[in-house]
Amino acid sequence: MGTLLLNLGQCGNQLALQMFNLIDKSSMHEGNMFLRRRESNIYHTILVDTEPKILKPIVEDRKLYSHIDVKNVLYYQYGRGNNWGLGYLNFKQKSKLSKSNQQQAISVFKSSTNEVSIQQYCQENEQIVEQIINQARKEIEKTDYFLSISTIMSLAGGTGSGLGSRVIQEFSDIFQEVHQNVIAIFPNKTGETPLQHYNTLLSSAHIQQYADSIIYFENDRIYQMLSQIGSKQIDKSVDLSNVNEYIGSCLMNLFWINDNYTNARYYQDLLSECCITEGHKFIEVVSAPFTLFAHSNLGPLCTWEELIKSSLEQYAFEKFEDDSDQQQQIGEAVTKSLQIQSVQKKGETTLNLQSVFRSENVFKTLQDSDSHMKFLERKINSVFNPIQWNPDAVQLHFINEKSSVKGHDQKMNVTLINSTKIIPILKNVSKIAYQKYRSGAYLHWYWKYGLENQDFDNAFESLQKIQDDYNYMVEY
Repeated sequence: MGTLLLNLGQCGNQLALQMFNLIDKSSMHEGNMFLRRRESNIYHTILVDTEPKILKPIVEDRKLYSHIDVKNVLYYQYGRGNNWGLGYLNFKQKSKLSKSNQQQAISVFKSSTNEVSIQQYCQENEQIVEQIINQARKEIEKTDYFLSISTIMSLAGGTGSGLGSRVIQEFSDIFQEVHQNVIAIFPNKTGETPLQHYNTLLSSAHIQQYADSIIYFENDRIYQMLSQIGSKQIDKSVDLSNVNEYIGSCLMNLFWINDNYTNARYYQDLLSECCITEGHKFIEVVSAPFTLFAHSNLGPLCTWEELIKSSLEQYAFEKFEDDSDQQQQIGEAVTKSLQIQSVQKKGETTLNLQSVFRSENVFKTLQDSDSHMKFLERKINSVFNPIQWNPDAVQLHFINEKSSVKGHDQKMNVTLINSTKIIPILKNVSKIAYQKYRSGAYLHWYWKYGLENQDFDNAFESLQKIQDDYNYMVEY
């Protein structure tokens, strides 16, 4: 039994390595991990980048990275210039180019004295895609029951967004019966690359078309949330490594959703149930406990109330800025009313929520406890604002699993939320990209790799349709 994890570009590989590091340090789930090969500590993973700095050390230091198959580490030399068009480039695009555009597409890299032509880029892209497909087939053959493919990629760069879009499209044709999940990272709103909004626009439209589900994280929002939560725990400033640490924790907990007793719940089952239609594929994930500053944010014997509050804070941290003392002063009824008004004011509605709770005595301590279940139901309704016309909008799952550490009833929660929160994210991407597109800014960087006006027009239409589909479900 297994699932394949494909990691693309600098962002995708850093997140995967962070998650593997957290898994290896964890003592709570030994032997219960279908990211690994059967009877082996080798992960079902392929790591790909078009430059060597992240992946080359994995090949060279086999002692430190013995859990990664060196045959599945694919790196190249020249990068993809933070350009979706160059990452996606194929011979069909190349054929569109005039001789003058082909001449413009020649790039000179400081790391090399040789010029890299568009012909070489095309050949390398074809080689990369072919190698990924071959290695994916080999990994799938190493599992007796294959579950899904999950691809981690940034939407902003060239390798993750462009090459990622290309690979996901190829996979959709080759592995038609396999659930294809994309773990997409939305970039900071400013400061990464002048092409990031174009890249995010094009890659978001592409994965919407070819993926079965899309788990998304926002760098800016996670940074803000961790800064707020972390300031209450430890006097340290949050940086990108902590953002990766948090995302790695969420992914680790997600991939551990595996009901060994009934074989009824696996993470991709919940993803499928959370994606209610073809037009609603964007899912946010929160989990507790998570790792921050190399430590768990919750103790091993935390209460269910503490665990539930931790998950809620991650999803709606803006609502938890008030001190708990202040909340007690104004009373629970008033607090609940303010939370509901806050959700309604923002217009965020949850279309589908799948929440998994796991511990050694989860049935006795949570599912069969009227007080705990009423507390949980009240919090879900007030914070997530489930859509009213669907009685199955909220699904709770309970997995009873004995801890491998004696005396520790380790509690865990993973919640998947498909909500209208994606609308302002896509709207912001489209708005900024369209402002640049209308003024013609940076478009020559895409024309020279074979993209046309129609490619951008189709992407704008695709993102608008996603927003319309989500709004339609709320107005239904």
